[in-house]
Amino acid sequence: MTPTRTLTAHCTLSQDGLPLLTIDNEHARAEISLFGAHVLRYQRHGEPASLWLSDKAILDGSKPIRGGIPLCWPWFGPSPARVGSGKPAHGFARNCLWTLDGVSDHGDGTLVHLSLRDNDASRTLWPHAFELELDVLVGKELSLVLTTRNTGKSALTYNAALHTYLQISAPEAVTVTGLGEPYLDKLTGRNELQQGALTVTAAMDRIYRQPDAMVSVQDGERTTRVVNGNHDSVVVWTPWQEGASAMADMSDNGYRTMLCVEAAITAEDGITVPPDEEHSFSTVII
Repeated sequence: MTPTRTLTAHCTLSQDGLPLLTIDNEHARAEISLFGAHVLRYQRHGEPASLWLSDKAILDGSKPIRGGIPLCWPWFGPSPARVGSGKPAHGFARNCLWTLDGVSDHGDGTLVHLSLRDNDASRTLWPHAFELELDVLVGKELSLVLTTRNTGKSALTYNAALHTYLQISAPEAVTVTGLGEPYLDKLTGRNELQQGALTVTAAMDRIYRQPDAMVSVQDGERTTRVVNGNHDSVVVWTPWQEGASAMADMSDNGYRTMLCVEAAITAEDGITVPPDEEHSFSTVII
């Protein structure tokens, strides 16, 4: 029998393998793994799932989880020069077991508070004292706030992303608006300008530099709004067929039901947080 504890009227904690929170309240159902503080699933009652999770996702803690909302921190993509080369892509927060500090039920949903602090292993990759906090509100909307607190004696600089995998019906059904015009095409290395709404017809890895606060993803008759705060960019990514086929943790046709639209801090100089100060950024899935 799976060892499961009831934490609140709407939240249980399963300890079979990696610790997993299951939230089921009047608004929605969600699952959050303590490995990586990773929101795996979110689905409002009576609606299709908002988040995509790979049917081949590896959930034993041996590698980051494909799908949901991975946390990229304290860097995004390959490790930058200020950190040193050859370190884990997208940082180390998504590869760590986080601490569950509290769960509480409210009228607007269930609030989960998770944290991660520096330790010997983290300091070999990134020599800073920190406290990282994630607040997740599961209600009619899914809200995530990631807070970086500098607990050391010198300034720290970080980049990050709330790497949201949205569930879609099919790429050809999707248009995305609110991204702004200028973007870096990471597949070609060129700076480009978006003309009108974005459509999805091929592999894509773009950093939009001047996004609106709200990005709208129209998927047939369904509209998903991604509202971001305190970020500097929105990343849109799909591996398409070639990329999906090369991934052991994604089905060859998995790209047809997912699109990443993610709040990010990608500027080369990142965000600098002085000692005893903090910085937060957020995403809300509506």
